[in-house]
Amino acid sequence: MTKQAPGDPAPQRQDSPYGWWVCAVLCLCFTFSYMDRAVVPLLVGPLQKAFGLSDTGIGLLQGLAFAVFYALFGFPLARVADNGHRRNLILAGLVVWCLATVGCGLARTTPQLFTGRIMVAIGEAVLMPAAVSILSDYFSTKARTRALSLYSMGVYFGGGLALALGGALMRAVGPRGAVLWGFGHLETWRLVFVVLGLAGLALVPLLLSVREPVRLSDAGGKALGASSLSELAAEFSRKRAALSAVVLGFATLALGGTTFQAWAPTLFVREHGWAISHAGQALGLFTIVLGPAGAIVGALLAERLAKAGHTDSKLRVALLSAAGCCLAGLLATAPWVSVAFSAIVCMQFLIGFNFGLVQASLAELLPNRMRAVASACFVAASNLLAATLGPLLVGILNDRVFQDPMMIATSIRIVAPTAFALAGVVLMLGLRPYRQALILAAASRAPAERPQTSAQAQKASHAP
Repeated sequence: MTKQAPGDPAPQRQDSPYGWWVCAVLCLCFTFSYMDRAVVPLLVGPLQKAFGLSDTGIGLLQGLAFAVFYALFGFPLARVADNGHRRNLILAGLVVWCLATVGCGLARTTPQLFTGRIMVAIGEAVLMPAAVSILSDYFSTKARTRALSLYSMGVYFGGGLALALGGALMRAVGPRGAVLWGFGHLETWRLVFVVLGLAGLALVPLLLSVREPVRLSDAGGKALGASSLSELAAEFSRKRAALSAVVLGFATLALGGTTFQAWAPTLFVREHGWAISHAGQALGLFTIVLGPAGAIVGALLAERLAKAGHTDSKLRVALLSAAGCCLAGLLATAPWVSVAFSAIVCMQFLIGFNFGLVQASLAELLPNRMRAVASACFVAASNLLAATLGPLLVGILNDRVFQDPMMIATSIRIVAPTAFALAGVVLMLGLRPYRQALILAAASRAPAERPQTSAQAQKASHAP
């Protein structure tokens, strides 16, 4: 059901060129937010030297200092996004995370560095729930997977640019650093943080061009008012098996991917003798190209499977990604540099399938006013599970178990392929509950859709 007061603005037309402009702007915001997050793996060596951090300390900096606060602030900010002005919320978060990134570059003590990372996390916790909610109102169900996949490319653009541009800047400036107007002389690693943070503020004018959309129901009318906490709990309870499979399955996939993202530059420095600038540029350039290519291919493959009658197409594509990443994860830690690099390149493509798919999966399971919270659930799980455990476990294995930083390949080999295999199991078990939850979601829409959902129910009950 929908209701619309006589004086309310009419729901805007979906899938318009302006909607794609909004998608592109939000993708740029995601890109810069991820650049600020992904630059730390490139700076492991300089940070260890400047602050005396062990591999475990670096794991905590990349994971715990970021992930816990990202998750803690994600839920209340998602509730604000489900009820308030989402564009302005993103704007405030952008300013916070950019200034906090600059602060990381100016930090003189370990507590200051960790505080900067915590503030980056709080600022970035705004973006995902609010952006997914905005895009769900600009695009129809048919185009939503493509829009969210385009938005998700920010992960790969950001991760790749952080490594490639950071590596290029480190090579151009050299170990002595340079003078930056207004900041004086900065060491090279500090310069990287400050430049990235200041560059992100250039997005403010673009973000101001984004109009806050009318909140729409899946039937196309104006959405009802905000869901209460009891309604939210009831809806999540009805679909808990499907939601758990989506959130945990994709989060465990992210655990494997984040492990490689956090330690791949260091792996090639320690295991294969590469210069850190070379590792950053080589890995970054392939991430920029293959991550987005994977997002496009994953979205198109999911759409093709859906047209063939597979309502669980998004999870099927994720299963394919998990299987391929498991094999690639084993080969990426091989002692032969050409094999290892080729495997990581393949993994970047396969991991690219997933980020748009998980957001589209959650969006089609839940009504409008609950999508930001659902997105926050995934973000919290992927950060607490992936961003915390992935980098940290490798550091602990290096420092406490093997007591040798040169055992990094073995440590990664233990953590990442195991995560990919577990993700495959969770997603496999979630196929049937996911199909059943889609039937519940369809049945709650317009009555005209209900005969179709009965046929879907019969098909789902007999599907393997």
